[in-house]
Amino acid sequence: MAEENEGGIVKKCKKKKCPEGGGSAWEVAYGDFMTSMMAFFLVMWLIAATNIKQRKTLSTYFTSPGATSLTEGSSQMPSKGVFDVGSRSLTISTKLPEMPLPTTENNRIHGKGIIPKVLKNSGGGPTNKKETMKLYTAMQKIEKSLSSNKDLLKYKNQIKIDLTEDGLRIVIFDKNKKPMFAEGSAILEPYAKEILDIIGEKVKNMPNKITIEGHTDSTPFLGEKSNWDLSTMRANSARKELESAGIGNHRFNSVVGYADTRPMPGTDPENIINRRIVITIKRL
Repeated sequence: MAEENEGGIVKKCKKKKCPEGGGSAWEVAYGDFMTSMMAFFLVMWLIAATNIKQRKTLSTYFTSPGATSLTEGSSQMPSKGVFDVGSRSLTISTKLPEMPLPTTENNRIHGKGIIPKVLKNSGGGPTNKKETMKLYTAMQKIEKSLSSNKDLLKYKNQIKIDLTEDGLRIVIFDKNKKPMFAEGSAILEPYAKEILDIIGEKVKNMPNKITIEGHTDSTPFLGEKSNWDLSTMRANSARKELESAGIGNHRFNSVVGYADTRPMPGTDPENIINRRIVITIKRL
């Protein structure tokens, strides 16, 4: 706005009023600061509440989120480590990969029978569903035989069976000072032989190929042999026991030892749970 005056033109400018309370930039900066402080103290608490092995597990989760899980439970993908926060400390527990399958009274593939969810997810048409059903039936037979054997009940937490894209996978592992093999050797303990005999009995008439893997923890083997030797010898020992249970030699597709190169996801390489035998009855 301007008006004329004898001395010339006089300009009148209106000043802009600032919003009441001033600018809000400081609030954003303060919020960022508080968030950073909260994250800092959380990291400090985790460091103080965990040991080296637990921190390794946490590190695995944050560097490879897909390899570990922070919530307990089962899923169709291998799960891996969980941690539970208590009032005083942080404890980490480990679970083997497991695929829970629904139980049904009638598992017919055609008609109006109830089809397990695993069949719906198998894909590949009726042929693949029939193959999945055969493997699922074999799994049920093995589980039933193992659970009905009173002598093996105390070892039930050392056996995990699930269906994967490759086939029926059976994992037998060391736990709670109950090893499968005599220390430093490939000699099967009596309970491990009994488990393998049951598996062999239930799948001996199937045409499917079989693979066997031997694994160890990262503790160095004392002696002339290495963990490579030990894992391979133990895998082959499991093969011989399955053969004695009636499985033909032509059924074995591969028998390999991986030493300590493939620890269970989310576990410390030295954990005895990594001493395991993995048997896979392959899909046709």
